[in-house]
Parts: sequence; C-alpha cells; structure tokens
Amino acid sequence: MVAMLICLTTLALATAQAPAAPDTSLGGHLGAFSDSTDRYFGVSAAPVDTTGLDSALHAPRRLQFGFAPTFDFSRVDGSTPGLSVSLGAAPPEPGRTGWGTFRGGIARANGPRVTLGDVRYTNRLWLARQPFDLSLWGGRKTAPLDRDDDDLLTMARALLCGGDWTQYHRSEGFEVSVARRHGWWRASAGYRDLLQSPLRTTATWNLFDRDLEMPGNLAATRGRAHELEYSAAARWPRLPLHTEIGCQTSSRRTGSDFEYRRARVAAGLDFSLGRFASLVPQFSYGRLTGDLPPQAAFYLGGSGTLRSLRRDERSGSGLALAKLDLIGTRDLLALLRIPHLAALPLQGALFAATGATWGRDPHGGTVVRGGAWPDRLDWVSEAGASLLYSSAPFPTLHCSYAWPIGPGTREGRWTVSFTRPLGPLSAEPESDE
Repeated sequence: MVAMLICLTTLALATAQAPAAPDTSLGGHLGAFSDSTDRYFGVSAAPVDTTGLDSALHAPRRLQFGFAPTFDFSRVDGSTPGLSVSLGAAPPEPGRTGWGTFRGGIARANGPRVTLGDVRYTNRLWLARQPFDLSLWGGRKTAPLDRDDDDLLTMARALLCGGDWTQYHRSEGFEVSVARRHGWWRASAGYRDLLQSPLRTTATWNLFDRDLEMPGNLAATRGRAHELEYSAAARWPRLPLHTEIGCQTSSRRTGSDFEYRRARVAAGLDFSLGRFASLVPQFSYGRLTGDLPPQAAFYLGGSGTLRSLRRDERSGSGLALAKLDLIGTRDLLALLRIPHLAALPLQGALFAATGATWGRDPHGGTVVRGGAWPDRLDWVSEAGASLLYSSAPFPTLHCSYAWPIGPGTREGRWTVSFTRPLGPLSAEPESDE
C-alpha cells in the first residue's frame, strides 16, 4: 500500500524531466511504449506545431519569462517551500549564439531555518562553427553525498513515511562547465569552488507519522573544495556499447582544503533478443585516492546500484558493480489478454547484480579489505524481478523485489524507483545535427 501511494504521489509531484531514450534496441522499445500514450490521448497529447502555422498567428515573444512555486522535503531540511523563475530568449538559428537562459529559485528550509537559493545560466556557444554548451551555477543548496546517483523518489519517501536514506551536505559557491556533444560522443570540463559543510536531521514529522528509518545523517567534512572535473561518454557506432569515464581532482596547491583524485568508469551493452526482450549487462568501477571526505566517497545501495540495500548503506574509497537485466519488450497485460488502457502498458524484467565497496569507510572510519579490487568475501549479490511502466517525459517507473544471494541475514526488499535503461551511466550523448 505504501509503495502504491509513493507511485501516485510522485507522479503528481515530480517535475524533473529526463532526456529522450537513446536510439538503441531497448530505447526503441521503451519509446514505442511511450508512443502508445500519445496514441491513446490523441489530440490532447499532440506535440506543439512546428510548421509555422501557429507562429503566423501568434508571433513568439523575444523574451520568455515564467515562474512557479516549488516544494521539497528531506529529513535534514524538513519542508522547503519556494519559488522558481526563468528568463530566456527564443533559440537562435543554428550557428548563432543567442542570449541563453537564466533559471533561479529561492526557498526556505523550515527545519534548520535557513534560506536556500541559486541561479543557473545556460547557453549554446558557437566557436569556430562548433557548438559548445556552457553552464554557470551559483548559490546555496542541499546536495546528496553520493554524486553518482540521483533518486527521484527521495522527497516522496521522506514526506510520506520517513523513508529517506539519502546522506546530505550543504554546498555553497559556484560551478562552471563546458560540454561538446557531437554524434556518438560527448566530452566536458568543469570547475567547482564550493564551501561544503555537514548537516543534521531536523525533520520531526511526516504524513503517516512514522519513525524515521534513518534518524541520523552522515557528516560531511567541512571545507572549501576547488575541484577540476573532466568526463567523456560515447555511444559507439554500429555497436551496442555505451562507455563513460569521469575524473575529479582537488589540490591544496589551488587553495582547496582537500587533496584527492577521484576516477570512475562505466560501461553498458544493449543486446536485442528479437522482438521479445533486451539483455542489458552493465559495469561500474571507481577509485578515490588521497583525502577521503564523505562528499567524495563512493556509495552502494538503492535503485541505481543494489536494490536489496538501502540507499547509501555501504560506502568506501573504492566501488565495483556489475548488473544484468533481462527486459521484456511485450505488454504483459496484452499477453495475458487482460483488458486495459493502451496508455498503461506494463513490461516485465528479471535482474541480477553484485557489488562491493572497500578501502576507507566514511560511515565508521574503518578500513575494508581490498587494494585495486575488493576482497571476495565483501561482495553483496542479489536477484529479482520488476514491473516497468514507461511514459515520456519521465524515466521508467520500476516496481521491484530483490532477493539477497549468499550468506547473511538480509531480507528481500520491495522498491519503487524511476530509472533510465542504463542506470550506472549518465545521459547519453545527443547529436547536434
């Protein structure tokens, strides 16, 4: 019952939009399911006219302004109402640099009684006839310690029943990044100057008046981080292969309070098994050397890694993860001849995964066995089954049950999550052509 309420509440409250599914076998199948929603709703779901007929009647304004109320909730900030605004010009013709877009917001965190706010400027710059995506951000925000995984249901779990397991820290300063996307590859470089500080739990209520599942919050190491970041991703042509590599470096020689090198690689394959299923193996590996502030560590647990573990349940200076998903591409309700709306197709999936963290554990400061690779006794494995619902513009909704494999006293867990087809990887490169 709680899982169903989380689904319904999140579908009503979620505002984050996901990028379009990549042009792969799995992405094509999920896209077909999303298209069925458009076919069902008909004219009410029709896309915006791009032929110029509407613009002949209503000329677009040069500057576009908008604002909307916002709301967030976590165990460290409590209820956080706010207001967001945006200001931008209509996109210019390809090959020309426009004015870009400003997006900002202000909110009041009622738990610690502090004001949060930020502003982001984005624009596509054309330099030497090549497009580069510029992003500038500045402000104060509450951010998860795990920078590699973003759980879209965190707010719903925290608000409904106190099921917020994410670890948080405060981040104040600015970030800048430049990205180049072209065809099958993407590369980016960025710089961060952030004052990072610990947070404590302040929320004292939730809608179902349940006790907090995670009453504490892992304390971040207070300090200013001057960090350089580089990343590259590729969707290899004529191969069902996706790869990604990212590196962050912080040095005291640049005025940072931290000295570390952080690297992470990920890869995924997308095999089509005819018209009936897709087989998706994935792998991720990360290492952190130097200082170990919790805000730079690797975390294991949650919908993006191992569903049988709570989010951020395990952590360390090293991480290894392998996953295998077998995703059916047929509508289960149609196969079972169960009458249903065309806009509500359900897919079935089976999955198996194993992962481990090792090195210095920021949760307790202990050192877990392992050098370049974890000890064989520290791996955590699972298998399970999922029901999937895909509807643009949201990521795929998963309702899963994960069974632990191997020795231990862990029990199986039900989870509800929004995920992408290739979870350990970030958004796929998009063509500029």
